[in-house]
Amino acid sequence: MAFVKKTRYLLAPPYCKTVETFISPIPVSISDISDGLRLAGGWRYFKNLRIIQKKNSSLIEVQMPTKELLKVTKKYSKNALSEAESQIENLVNKRDSFAKLDMSKPHIMGVINLTPDSFYKNSQTTNINKFNKNFYEMINDGASIVDIGGESSRPGAKKISVAEEKNRVVGPIQQLKNCKINSLISLDSRNLSTMKTCHKIGVDIFNDITAFEERNKIEFISKIHSPIIIMHMQKEPRNMQKSPKYNFAPIDIYKFFSKKIDYLIRAGVRKSNIVIDPGIGFGKTLSDNLNILKYLPLFHGLGVPILIGVSRKSLIGELTIDNYKLRKKNKKIIEPSKRLSGSLAFAIHANMSGVQILRTHDVFETNQALICQKSINF
Repeated sequence: MAFVKKTRYLLAPPYCKTVETFISPIPVSISDISDGLRLAGGWRYFKNLRIIQKKNSSLIEVQMPTKELLKVTKKYSKNALSEAESQIENLVNKRDSFAKLDMSKPHIMGVINLTPDSFYKNSQTTNINKFNKNFYEMINDGASIVDIGGESSRPGAKKISVAEEKNRVVGPIQQLKNCKINSLISLDSRNLSTMKTCHKIGVDIFNDITAFEERNKIEFISKIHSPIIIMHMQKEPRNMQKSPKYNFAPIDIYKFFSKKIDYLIRAGVRKSNIVIDPGIGFGKTLSDNLNILKYLPLFHGLGVPILIGVSRKSLIGELTIDNYKLRKKNKKIIEPSKRLSGSLAFAIHANMSGVQILRTHDVFETNQALICQKSINF
């Protein structure tokens, strides 16, 4: 894994052929800046950038004002200036509505797992009455979307049959749609057959942890023009945490999405129907996850909305375990039920990075945290 060296000097002129150059805005509130640029047409602004350059095994970061980047590239070449202007335009441009949701403000996606084996037991919902109660509570608590899944994607999870997945999700979703609810339902599935069935009953968004890696899934999505969420993951849930490897996770994942978005658009998927999810905890080490979170603003350069799901995940326990006197000598982890505070801390960080959609098990608490944060950050 590469180490980022913070320095005052670039390896080479930005966007020259000998180095790879990436820019990550440094978001601030409007009250902290007088002549900044609006980030993705949203609630955060920026004036300064982290310029990240990669050459072979060297990886450096230089902070500079946006105007200085344009000045430096203009001196170097017209092509470099054009690339810099294009990247800044991607950072600034207001995002199109996604599933009719205004992406200039943050949204919460609630999580309901119709599974007996998801990593967070309180999210497991196998009873229809509990499902209905949880769904309507999430909507009332502030969720713009509820993401419903029938197959666990926790580390080490084994794949289930498509028939079993359908048996879990189709009935409950059909019942909601029969009630003519106005709320958005997202299907968390990697199976085309389940997607097709749920499209027929009115699912609004398709969330695929494999980023629609199969051509037939892309063909289906391009025909129905449905909003989609593409996630990054190494390997599969059953083995994704076995020695994941990156040069530098934020840049590797950024390049993955850049190619994927171009491919999807060429295949007929509308850019306005794409949201990206860097996949915290999906084939990443603790260090990888933290680097992704630190450089979240980098992903605004892709020109599409960002979703982050850190809710109750193991990195929170890994980060905090050493700071507690454990009640049991053999206890080596902090259980998901004890990870709410860490989840909210990362949710606020993502919001302050301009992330448009927060995926969470705890809608009420996340919404409350965002309201309080907004009240003092204007």
